[in-house]
Amino acid sequence: MDATQDTTATPQISQSEKLLYSQFRRKINAEAARSQIKKLEYDLATVKAGLSVLKSACADANSLELGAVCVLPCFVKNCSVYLGSERKCGLVACISSPHGGDTTPIKVKAVKRAINDGADEVEVTAPVAHIRDGNFSYVKKEFKKLRKAVKNKSLRVDLECNLLSHEQILRACTLAADCGVNSIKTSSSALSGGNEIERINEIKSAVKDKCTIKAEGVATVLEMSSAIDTGASVIGSKNAADVARAILAAADADF
Repeated sequence: MDATQDTTATPQISQSEKLLYSQFRRKINAEAARSQIKKLEYDLATVKAGLSVLKSACADANSLELGAVCVLPCFVKNCSVYLGSERKCGLVACISSPHGGDTTPIKVKAVKRAINDGADEVEVTAPVAHIRDGNFSYVKKEFKKLRKAVKNKSLRVDLECNLLSHEQILRACTLAADCGVNSIKTSSSALSGGNEIERINEIKSAVKDKCTIKAEGVATVLEMSSAIDTGASVIGSKNAADVARAILAAADADF
């Protein structure tokens, strides 16, 4: 070998190899974006979302392959039809919102009806008044009955953390985890900066890895990223479709 030959020269990459690499990067970006979008749930559990709005939103959710759409119990059957038998996004029934003031038998009946109407998961607001009153015996019994009512479906409990003290949150979370609740939602209200991060941390410390955590009220990709980094694995948003499109656009922007 010629002693003067440069052995550190950069290998030449052909155009076809560059194209393959570009396609590979695009695929990885798209897969990462889809993974993030699957964490998004479209919050449609509001009286402002009538059937025409829900039909359009369900079409969007299916097209974008969101994690789920969350609706009032009275619209579960309609949305089950809108999403179709080969739905690409889940359907969540939001029961006893916003303060969980219904009696346990009413909640149990609503859970069974929602599942029968086509819900993949139910999100039931915890009995906030009883938690605040320190009646944890009632809370534990309700969680157990709800867990039994959903059978093989997923049960999420909305704690409305903004209305509870640190001690009440920890106690309710521990009970939920012990009773087999699959997921805990921080609150139905919007994210509140540092308070929301604090709530997620409180729940995470109480449930360990026994329950997943849902953060609510996300409006931007940045807020979603912050909630996920803190420990939330499910993200609720009234702007879920827009957030999903922003994620896809960001993934494509690298090219």
